[in-house]
Amino acid sequence: MTQSFDFLIAPFRDGTVRRFLFTAAVAFWLGGFTFYGSIVIPAGMKVLGGHVKQGFVTQEVTNWLNLAGAVALPVMLWNTIAIWRARGQFLRFTLAATWLAMAAVLVELFVLHPYLDRLLDAHSKTILDYDRFDDLHRVYLLSATAQWGAGAVHVWCAVTGAKAVSANAPLL
Repeated sequence: MTQSFDFLIAPFRDGTVRRFLFTAAVAFWLGGFTFYGSIVIPAGMKVLGGHVKQGFVTQEVTNWLNLAGAVALPVMLWNTIAIWRARGQFLRFTLAATWLAMAAVLVELFVLHPYLDRLLDAHSKTILDYDRFDDLHRVYLLSATAQWGAGAVHVWCAVTGAKAVSANAPLL
């Protein structure tokens, strides 16, 4: 009876499920950020006629991107723990530092977002205090970009530099 279910258990045992979830989470979060920032925002500005109108779309989308990050980060941590022994000291340090940086920035973005929201009038689609909004928005953009960069480095370290691991070692 046990052997008949091995095909269900094996992908958990050999790391297939973890690697799939890592790939899917990173693709959705960081890939979504990349696509939104490089394609959707410029297209939205063109179609909607400016950065302020596009900004109200982005106000909503960034809530979802931050939620995606909150889902992706635990999966990325799980993957980091699972591959830890198979990485050298430099890669382990970089994996830990980039994960901590992404997590810290995500907390910052969750805290900063409501402050930006209060400077917007959603009904009239206007910015209530442009100078204050511009300052906070610049911090938000720089932080999110740093987070994306940390994510790219983290993924690189996760997929490169594996040392041989004992065949008896559990892979989570």
